[in-house]
Amino acid sequence: MITLAQLLQFIPSLDAGRLTEAVLEKGVTAVTSDSRQVIPGSLFVAVQGEKTDGRLFIADAIKKGCLAVVVEQQKEVEELAVPVIHAPDCHEAISELAAAWYGYPAKKMQLIGITGTNGKTTCSWLIEGMLVAAGYRPGVIGTITYRYHGRDGLHILQEAPLTTPDPVTLQSLFRTMADEGVTHVIIEVSSHALQQKRLGQTCFDVALFTNLSRDHLDYHQTMEQYFAAKQQLFQSHLKPKGTAVVVIGPHAEGVDWGEAICRSITKDSLIRCGVSAKCEVSGDAIMQAVEGFGCTLNLRGEGTAFASPLTGGFNVLNVLAAAGVGLGLGLSNDRIREGLAQVGRVPGRLERVRLSAGLFSMGPAVFVDYAHTPDALENVLKTLKELASRRLICVFGCGGDRDRGKRPQMGAIAARLADVVIVTSDNPRTENPQAILEEIVAGVAANGKNVHPVEELLTGAAPLDGYTVISDRRKAIAAACSLAGPGDSLLIAGKGHENYQIIGTVKHFFDDRLEAINGLAHWNEHHLLAATGGKVKSGRQRSVFNEISTDSRKLTANDIFVALSGETFDGHQYIDAAADRGAAVVIAEQMPSEYREGVLYIQVDNSLQALGDLAAYRRRLLGSEVKVATVTGSSGKTTVKEMVAGIFAEALREVHTGIDPLLKTKGNFNNLVGVPLSLLPLEAGHRLAILEIGMNVPGEIARLTEIVDPDIGCINNVHPAHLQGLGNLAGVAAAKGELFAGMRPEAVRVVNCDDPQVRALAKKAGGNQIGFAVTPSGRKQNPLVRVTRQENRGELGMRFTLHIGKWCRRIAVPVFGSHNVGNCAAAAAIAHAADIGSEIIAQGLQQYAPSVDKRLAISELPGGLKVVNDAYNANPASMAAGLRTVASFGVNCRRVAALGDMLELGPSSTNLHSGIGTLAASLGYDHLLLTGAQMVHAAQAALAGGMKPENVQIFQNPRAMADGLCRMLADSSLGKGDWLLIKGSRGMRMEQLLDELEQRLKTGK
Repeated sequence: MITLAQLLQFIPSLDAGRLTEAVLEKGVTAVTSDSRQVIPGSLFVAVQGEKTDGRLFIADAIKKGCLAVVVEQQKEVEELAVPVIHAPDCHEAISELAAAWYGYPAKKMQLIGITGTNGKTTCSWLIEGMLVAAGYRPGVIGTITYRYHGRDGLHILQEAPLTTPDPVTLQSLFRTMADEGVTHVIIEVSSHALQQKRLGQTCFDVALFTNLSRDHLDYHQTMEQYFAAKQQLFQSHLKPKGTAVVVIGPHAEGVDWGEAICRSITKDSLIRCGVSAKCEVSGDAIMQAVEGFGCTLNLRGEGTAFASPLTGGFNVLNVLAAAGVGLGLGLSNDRIREGLAQVGRVPGRLERVRLSAGLFSMGPAVFVDYAHTPDALENVLKTLKELASRRLICVFGCGGDRDRGKRPQMGAIAARLADVVIVTSDNPRTENPQAILEEIVAGVAANGKNVHPVEELLTGAAPLDGYTVISDRRKAIAAACSLAGPGDSLLIAGKGHENYQIIGTVKHFFDDRLEAINGLAHWNEHHLLAATGGKVKSGRQRSVFNEISTDSRKLTANDIFVALSGETFDGHQYIDAAADRGAAVVIAEQMPSEYREGVLYIQVDNSLQALGDLAAYRRRLLGSEVKVATVTGSSGKTTVKEMVAGIFAEALREVHTGIDPLLKTKGNFNNLVGVPLSLLPLEAGHRLAILEIGMNVPGEIARLTEIVDPDIGCINNVHPAHLQGLGNLAGVAAAKGELFAGMRPEAVRVVNCDDPQVRALAKKAGGNQIGFAVTPSGRKQNPLVRVTRQENRGELGMRFTLHIGKWCRRIAVPVFGSHNVGNCAAAAAIAHAADIGSEIIAQGLQQYAPSVDKRLAISELPGGLKVVNDAYNANPASMAAGLRTVASFGVNCRRVAALGDMLELGPSSTNLHSGIGTLAASLGYDHLLLTGAQMVHAAQAALAGGMKPENVQIFQNPRAMADGLCRMLADSSLGKGDWLLIKGSRGMRMEQLLDELEQRLKTGK
């Protein structure tokens, strides 16, 4: 550890004359100007900032154990309990102390500094790409992220809170990069950083000036002072043998600031970049297109054809600037050209936003750009104006608590260059958003634009030119993207790569790129017709549509109503009611006798088919960013779905997209209506989805697989269920197998190796597969995911060893019964297929919280009788699992099973119910309470298995069972510590037993 004396010897300007030898020999544990970061032994520097004074936090730093305090010589401080060191300037002091404390790591690398109003980030990406292509390991400290290319690839250290970080963070980044073998560091150097001396004595091998235009005048006051701050990079921070690279040509306020920089530089090594032939780096014969530009790139007299996927004249200058840096670093011309040509998308810099699957052709060409200054906005709009085949639309705003003078200027620029201007909020910060909008609008209106509703500007046979104000940025982007037509060009300006919006003093997640994707995918007339193949019978789009709904009672204004016909209802009877509630669109098989004004009526051949087609279409629109998993099976699919959702949620804990990045089936929405309704909320911010798929008849899973197009599909098991519609076990298997058969070959099929039926289905389907098993016979199939050493802990849950490949971990999960261990293995296999790490899978399973919706939910009644409510549904396999599970609960206690019929079992029903009675007797249940026509067979089998006749009772319905249970409680046949299992098919409504029992015990009746 460096001592205070050793640290101070590097900075002679600091006055430590009054420090004792004992203090000087103490080790310094940290250097900081943030009292919140003080640890015992820290050196605290009291820096005076814009909004606060570090001296106010000296007491806090001392309380936390700082070793000494650095204050400015001219600043008065009262007597302190720790030594005081005086500095001429605390800004310089913290910068130099940080560099010395970290061991001057910047000296081990070549440094490239970039300054300018616009283009810094694009140039940093270009230079980074050029150096990587040349075989170097660059690091970048800039507006988007702090990152570096280490020995094992790209590392992103953090999102960038500041373009140029504070001195301690800067030197810490230098240290990390130097230790990781970084060869070059590219730094975006802001005018604030230069003015506030964050660089200290750091000097650069190459310094680049991109341009200067109006910005930050709230801080610098005048363009001349702003220029003077930028100029410091070349006057104070360029190494004696360093190279200055300057872009000349662009003017602002009537001045070529690049030429002004050149005149101030006395260095022999100066490289001018621009379109002028006098420049050492220049471009001519420039050809522009939406997909990029081409030119002749001249590097010190050597001209070669060059093409870049970047768009716009300003990007031509950025490429020339980066090429100049390459020359300054000594790269060959070939390396420079090859490296720059490979750099494509720069986040938030005229970044094209598209939908998946090439379905963007029905909407506008959308670009997101960081342009937040008058000059930047003008450059981007001019570029798009030249390339637009139809109209140019601009969505933008201006930040609050910043230079107010540029607001009307930017409004005027937008009005002059764009056909339609949508003025919206940017980062209002602590200003009134409406006041900011009014200042922008003043510039828009002064340039001849008239205000109109957005629908009149963007829809109809003859859309208007003009402007509108939509203060909500999300709504503004959605309206522009969904209403603009093919051939239109749309610029969303101001925030670019930023993933936040500052309202007041709070940062809210907001990403223009995600919102643009959502906007392009927003339902409009084109999308609805393309998805359903329907025909317009009346009306046209007159508003921004909202959500799709099949329930007229839940509609809100501008929703889309799909009229479904069911066994007990017909949605076509509610079309007029839907219009009354504000529906903007009606999709139906049958049209009403009269059409409502303002409603779009689309006729389809089959409304249920149309609902599925809408969901499938949305999946295709947004499929590139989200990984979708599905699970089906005769039993356990809802539990597996919830387990997977828990693992997915754990994996997505640090993922921020503005919404919950996990999409999952709610409840048991697993049929031809429920699955589409579960998939329709899909948005650009979703990253993982888990959907449950069920069926009653053959063909349903095939259709649902077609709709969902899963990346991962699991058949959890095949058991006798729905036999009334499927005939026999082979019929069940064939129906479940529709999932594997309908998946893409590259999609992952998750196979239950314990189930021979599922193994056969997987063998037949082929494709990509991952297996899981919990039994010895299943493990013989060598699945990737395995479970060993199961331990049934009764009502505490299960403990087992989970194996995923060579990884293994002993875990405890709060689920009951061996069948739920199989569900855990299925969930682990699905999560592994989704590229989730094994430790996260284990953590997600251990944190799983079993649902309380009638699935093995444990409660205790007054008097101490414990109840396992498993009334959600039943088939022979789940009924048997429930009986076995509760049979393992308790010690020296009595157990009662209250069972209802298992429905839809067809001709096999008698034998299957008899099997349940036999099982209950063999497990030693003390009492059986039964209801339903088929449970008579269970009663007979239980008696044959040795149960006493008085302990096997049949009741007319679940509520009547409560009479028998109350009598048993009254005569102490049941009591504290005993267990009651309640289970039956959904149609038996077995939960009524618990409701009735709780009510009677509560009231004493």
